[in-house]
Amino acid sequence: MTEPAASPINPANTLGLDYRALADALPYRGPVVDIHTHVTSPKAAELYMDVAARFNVVKTFTMTGLDNARKVQPVMDKKVEFICVPDYLKRDQPGTFTTRWLDDIRAFREEFGSRILKLWAAPRVIDMAEETPDFGPDDTPLDSPLRRKGLDLAYDLGYRVFMVHVGDPDTWFATTYKDASRYGTKAQQYEPFERLLNDYADCTWIAAHMAGYPEDLGFVQGLLDRHPNLVVDTSACKWQVRELSKHPEAFRDFCVNRPGRVLFGTDIVASEQMNQVDYDLYASRYWALRTIVETDHDGPSPIVDPDLHKVDPDVPEHSTAHLRGASVPEALWPTLYHDAAEKLLEPVGGL
Repeated sequence: MTEPAASPINPANTLGLDYRALADALPYRGPVVDIHTHVTSPKAAELYMDVAARFNVVKTFTMTGLDNARKVQPVMDKKVEFICVPDYLKRDQPGTFTTRWLDDIRAFREEFGSRILKLWAAPRVIDMAEETPDFGPDDTPLDSPLRRKGLDLAYDLGYRVFMVHVGDPDTWFATTYKDASRYGTKAQQYEPFERLLNDYADCTWIAAHMAGYPEDLGFVQGLLDRHPNLVVDTSACKWQVRELSKHPEAFRDFCVNRPGRVLFGTDIVASEQMNQVDYDLYASRYWALRTIVETDHDGPSPIVDPDLHKVDPDVPEHSTAHLRGASVPEALWPTLYHDAAEKLLEPVGGL
């Protein structure tokens, strides 16, 4: 008799968890704002909204190309706000990161009232520039003339919050970015960023992914100390689980010592175009990040982390990191999940 084929492992739920029940068991019952997602299609948006409601998410900020934002907005209605970004799904088309991007800055503001503009400056942008029409090496630095032109236009239109992806995981600098002569060192990624923080000091800056440095929260604290206009978000779930779990006490102290300067974000990608339509995919990100914040959980993460194999090929490809909760004090939960985002946007209309 032939044994039935085993079900494939869901890389977002290797432990077979019931995320609906786990969501209901989380101790914080108040409203949540997710400041960092990528919801790019109506079908994915419908499923995402189901998951978001389960985890008490009352407002989602998403980075979605303009054409897809027009399709997603009717599904999410008042629970979504669009962060102005170029349309990365059209990266091979001329003008996407130049003339069309400038037009999109205007359109996001006029059509959706967008208040946040995002700059992406991971070292991979160097590779992208080689494959992208009319976007060359001189345009890739975070403070390049082209990017400043976009920032100045956004400022004139009323944007006062800028988000940035700077740096990337240490695991990438140990592998993909080993050639420092091409990509620079990790520390060098922050030099143009600090110039922009100084030059646009009357704007608030959100440094995504714990400022790209959850591995060294002391470095992130230095950035916050030098720049009172800077906050960070918790997005990029696999990265944060892997690194913050190595020093949960340091993350707890970081939140305690910098109240209001850590925003909650997941970096969920909900996209038919990228084949990312899966309840467990979205729910796993909310459960894992909230478990770090709210509990002292100590056990394997249910999410496959490809970086573990990337750094050490002897580690199986479907390995998961260890997840250790930081038990951030309960009194800080409303600030981290909701109130810090509300305060950040108060000068430009609130949530």
